[in-house]
Amino acid sequence: MHRLNGEDAGFLHMDLPGQPMNSMVIGVLAGEHATLTLAELRAHLDSRLDELPSWRWRIVGVPGDLQPPVAVRDPDFDLGAHVREVTVSGGPAELEAWFASLAEEHLPTDRPLWQVWLVTGLDDGSQAVALKFHHALADGAGAMTTIARVFSDLPFDPLPPVPGHDGRPFRAERVPGRLRLLVGAVVTMLVMLLRVPWLVVRTVRAVRRVRSERLGSGVDVPQPSAGAPRTALNSLGSPHRAYVRASLDLADLKAVKTAAGVTLNDVVLAVVAGACERHLASRGGVPERPLLASVPMAAEAPGAPVRQFGNRFWSFTTSLATDVADPWERLQQISTVSAAAKRRLELLGVDLVADWLDVLPPFLAKQAIRGTLERMADPEQDVDASILVSNVRGPAEPYSLGGRVFGDLHIDGPPSNGVGCNVMVWSYGQRMLLGVLAYADVLDDPQEFRAALTDSCAELVELARERTGRPAA
Repeated sequence: MHRLNGEDAGFLHMDLPGQPMNSMVIGVLAGEHATLTLAELRAHLDSRLDELPSWRWRIVGVPGDLQPPVAVRDPDFDLGAHVREVTVSGGPAELEAWFASLAEEHLPTDRPLWQVWLVTGLDDGSQAVALKFHHALADGAGAMTTIARVFSDLPFDPLPPVPGHDGRPFRAERVPGRLRLLVGAVVTMLVMLLRVPWLVVRTVRAVRRVRSERLGSGVDVPQPSAGAPRTALNSLGSPHRAYVRASLDLADLKAVKTAAGVTLNDVVLAVVAGACERHLASRGGVPERPLLASVPMAAEAPGAPVRQFGNRFWSFTTSLATDVADPWERLQQISTVSAAAKRRLELLGVDLVADWLDVLPPFLAKQAIRGTLERMADPEQDVDASILVSNVRGPAEPYSLGGRVFGDLHIDGPPSNGVGCNVMVWSYGQRMLLGVLAYADVLDDPQEFRAALTDSCAELVELARERTGRPAA
């Protein structure tokens, strides 16, 4: 039995009607000989289960929400219940519509929180594989470990032993009873109380560091909550989803990065900013105050052991500088504010809030989530962010299963807490792939938003070409 951490539990508490907290992936198999059978897919995943320990966990809640839920090695685990086949007729638009409908559904809680779907029947004869798992199981670091093992048959070293995965062969556990859960929760609470004094000291020191840095930087860094203007990008609890995929040339983005002297993530944010500006132009207009983006940042140090589960990150809030008309100046402004925002989070401690969530009883976290949702429902209140944007490094070469290549592989995260659009970005071979999952009332024309992303990128590429005197790659 393994107790989830406070951040894991937070994503379970956020899983509310109209707000399923699913992380998702969709890969399209390319080539004439890319046919995959359901039996082959199940056999592949069965061979990977020891490398995917969280896929055998049944999550069991603690009475009274005194402590985060526990993960039990499911005594009734049935691989067939998680790996299924579906027929989708049509082309890319129909595949994206089906994927959006899959995102609308909550995962069953009486079994491990994941599904894999083999999609057949597409007009061009291609197939797709879709992965869906609860955000409570993993953040970006854990997701990258999972995706590599699900969408490829590459050999990997065994996962290192960590709490929740001792490296031994799978052995089912009995689901604990109420008394055992309560006793364990009380003991854990007493242990956690011993950490509070040191956390208070850490917090005071961190706040002092941030205040000192703020006085000296001269950069106006957005506050992490209630600082973004409410726009058509914000929604709350709509039951329906919209989804679209986009692909950008990685060499083009790197050319912009070099010409501007910024980071690749800054370029991605500028592309998203331009797309949001285009999207809002006919939907209430672009507000005078800049849109804000919430951007996750890993709490783990470089070289940390590979892990497949757990959430250990926090997010910084940065400006998309939509109040700056010139796209190149906007990119520079985004870079300046993002650097300062990341620096502030580093001074505060990326893991500080996560450590507080570990010691606070979940019933308090639930109250905070309810308060956020109530604030988001008030049309007179500002929102925490305009859009969610994540950017991670993917594989240098496309993944494959048995020689069948995933020509496209898009990752996606859930919109939540009033932020109606989630853009997940990663490098895949020589391309940057974007998955955009949103409330349907936010992304009422998904193909138009994809065109807006493409046009925004092309605009920056052209400006980079003019400044360097060289054609973009």
